Amino acid sequence: MLRPRWGEYGITVNCLAPGWFKTAQNAVMYEDASWVASLNERIPLGRPGAPNDLDGAVVFLASEESRYMTGQLMLIDGGLSAGAFRALPAKKPKS
Repeated sequence: MLRPRWGEYGITVNCLAPGWFKTAQNAVMYEDASWVASLNERIPLGRPGAPNDLDGAVVFLASEESRYMTGQLMLIDGGLSAGAFRALPAKKPKS
């Protein structure tokens, strides 16, 4: 745990946890239109993250405004963590 070790020096330790963002590592998944549609249904904001969706959180954590925040995990996921955890589409029943 870094938080207790660095706090005495006035250093805060926090973490950004991005939700679904298209990256080179997961780009192949975004080629499946049905998977993307299923993902978008589960994200309350209706879309995966865009690169600049992290900007505000990064600026906040780098600023004096976060000086009393430490040991926290900030979820930047369009609301996905509010209850919709399934990343794969539901299996369709066999006819």
